[in-house]
Amino acid sequence: MKATDKSRVLITALQLAPDQVRIITLNDDEALINYAKPIVAELRANMVRVDADFSATPFKAKISNAEQLRVHTMLVIGGRDMEAGAVSVRLHHGGPQGAKPKAEVIADILASIKERRT
Repeated sequence: MKATDKSRVLITALQLAPDQVRIITLNDDEALINYAKPIVAELRANMVRVDADFSATPFKAKISNAEQLRVHTMLVIGGRDMEAGAVSVRLHHGGPQGAKPKAEVIADILASIKERRT
């Protein structure tokens, strides 16, 4: 494999991804950030490589940045998600997966890593 080919290798397994999860808020609203921080803390407590983007950067730019960095799973949080106690899941090269209860998403991420699922 050439050195240039290494940058094109796709990481499809969650447990192998350098950045496993990124939490993205739609904007820098304090309520959204306060909703997202415990999710970040819970994932980190379970040894998940997680990062967060709570900036005022446009939402599409945040998604694009995470895709370029090959973040496996993106958890997008907006006002409706917060009201419903959910997060919207987006997978690298898998696109939007829809909104799901946050506890279910966290449990699924932890199980995927433990069971070495893609």
